[in-house]
Amino acid sequence: MRVPSRRALSEAMAVAVVLVVLLTGAAFFLLAQVQALSQKVDRLEAQLRSPSPVLTWNESAVRPTTRHITLVVQDALIQVADNVTYHAWTFNGTVPGPVIWANQGDTIAFTLINRASMGHSIDFHAAEVDWAKDYVTIPPNATLSFEFQARYPGVFMYHCGTPPVLLHIANGMYGAIIIRPNISLPEATGGEYVLVMSEFYVKPAGDGTYEGDYQKMLAATPDYVVFNGRAFQYLKQPLSVRPNELVRLYVLNAGPSLWGAFHVIGTVFDEVYMDGNPANVQRGLQTVNLAPSNGAIIDLYFRDPGGKNPFVTHAFAYAAKGAVGLFVVQGASSPPSGQGSPPSRPGVLVSIDKGSALNRDLPGYTPSIITVVIGVNNTVTWVNYDDYPHTVTASDKSFDSGNMNKGDAWSYTFTRPGTYTYICVYHPWMRGTVIVKQP
Repeated sequence: MRVPSRRALSEAMAVAVVLVVLLTGAAFFLLAQVQALSQKVDRLEAQLRSPSPVLTWNESAVRPTTRHITLVVQDALIQVADNVTYHAWTFNGTVPGPVIWANQGDTIAFTLINRASMGHSIDFHAAEVDWAKDYVTIPPNATLSFEFQARYPGVFMYHCGTPPVLLHIANGMYGAIIIRPNISLPEATGGEYVLVMSEFYVKPAGDGTYEGDYQKMLAATPDYVVFNGRAFQYLKQPLSVRPNELVRLYVLNAGPSLWGAFHVIGTVFDEVYMDGNPANVQRGLQTVNLAPSNGAIIDLYFRDPGGKNPFVTHAFAYAAKGAVGLFVVQGASSPPSGQGSPPSRPGVLVSIDKGSALNRDLPGYTPSIITVVIGVNNTVTWVNYDDYPHTVTASDKSFDSGNMNKGDAWSYTFTRPGTYTYICVYHPWMRGTVIVKQP
């Protein structure tokens, strides 16, 4: 047997070393490729788990914050139609309850206070929480608090979830919480309104007022179908918009039972974000179908200066019960109003600030809290310096300015001591307070 020479062995060993080096390098290369692929898979999974993969947070726009929101449950008398005073169950004394605004990513620190005569609860459709813990019914004079993060943008409903839920919603316990997206939408320079559609089922209470009829609620046979709590109100007080400028509507169907078919006569919806989420965009719609609790952002234009455009539910049996209103398009050549000095009237002057209809960060009413003394300065005058109509409407309905266009002034004389809160029915985020004292 021939034994390999020392030179041959050395050459073989050198080849083996080269092979080992090459194989080791290939192994490291393959390992690096596998690790890179794994990282890509992890990133894709994280995107799929993201609450809104289409919309990513814009750090340069608005940073998340904590918003402290309190709703007070209280029984109240409200007007649901002309000469119809209704015993409502409410959040903060109004139907619908106040519009709650937040930005996507914000934390909502919420408190519910029950000042009513029976147990109530809360259900936020914008929240992801433990239903059994946070949506419990609390008795009269009790308080409930919890937090949630508004991860999805949209036009969401909130309501009382105490059984029977039908009875609590139909009696007035609902409102809109609007979570603005973390991307910039075009500015609505033509006007911006919140419209909440809902139903009332009434029967005489025996004292000239009305209360809820549960049998009608179960049969879904409403007496009134309304926008923002009152039948036909926007025929008497039309909503003003600008011609050929973007108008934005935040529309919610609070139900509790009927589907809504929101339609504006004489125009086409330019863009519709179903449920108020820009990821769900549709274009050129004639009607937006809204199931109970569905919402939408509707962007549209009005082309005819000086025109009048009705808005309805296209289920006309229910439009005839109150779900109809009117947009009045401002005339392009009409001279501006509201110029010059405010009217000379006695008492205290409150200004409705320019831009209040579009900028929720403005105070709206300035000053927002005033104190008057009976017999001294108890007449308050509000002047609208904004380009859009507003109202001065008491939470307890004790006073109501009606529609105030740009330049309009309205006065009210307070004769009883107390604390009076009021809102603009078109822009419910605008709130004011008048404290009336004895001399």
